[in-house]
Amino acid sequence: MPPAIMTNVNDPAVVSEISTLHDGYEKALAANDVASLTRFFWDSPDVTRFGVVEHLYGAEQIKAYRVTNSVVISERRMLRRKVVAFGSDHASVMCEFSQVVGGRASHARQSQTWVRFPDVGWRIVAAHVSLALPPAEGEWAGYADRTAAALGLPLAPAHRTGVVVNLERAAAIAAPLLAHPLPEGIEPAPVFTA
Repeated sequence: MPPAIMTNVNDPAVVSEISTLHDGYEKALAANDVASLTRFFWDSPDVTRFGVVEHLYGAEQIKAYRVTNSVVISERRMLRRKVVAFGSDHASVMCEFSQVVGGRASHARQSQTWVRFPDVGWRIVAAHVSLALPPAEGEWAGYADRTAAALGLPLAPAHRTGVVVNLERAAAIAAPLLAHPLPEGIEPAPVFTA
């Protein structure tokens, strides 16, 4: 039997519906609205959410995490979102965002799989959040682009090469210092007490 061919990818009505739901999720996340965040997820032991450090299996674990971990997120800004609908009952949301968590800026990614259930409507059945890794050696151009986007700073093409060259120079200047081994227990700076 030949595999079924999906002909209804990215129905504009479904993409719009999921985009609106995801906007609501983001609003609930910013407000730390635990009840709303819980309702977005499928109420099942089969739902999964992987966070930056947590691995949550089942609706009860997700709810318990939300109740006990009130993370203070500020300045969360969506950098890119891609919604793909598969038929009328399945969709994925992939996004990149910048945010400040506990006073620390980060660039992160989020993926969600949504399914429409006949009895409860759309629910997230799987989710994953991860921090973007720092650039590998020689990837300073990508680092410059991502950092400018995360900070909301325009990086004009005429200046981009200079920015990348300066990042490469700064890394080269810092490399010997960062490579110098320090003995265990060394005091990094004197401590003065009154």
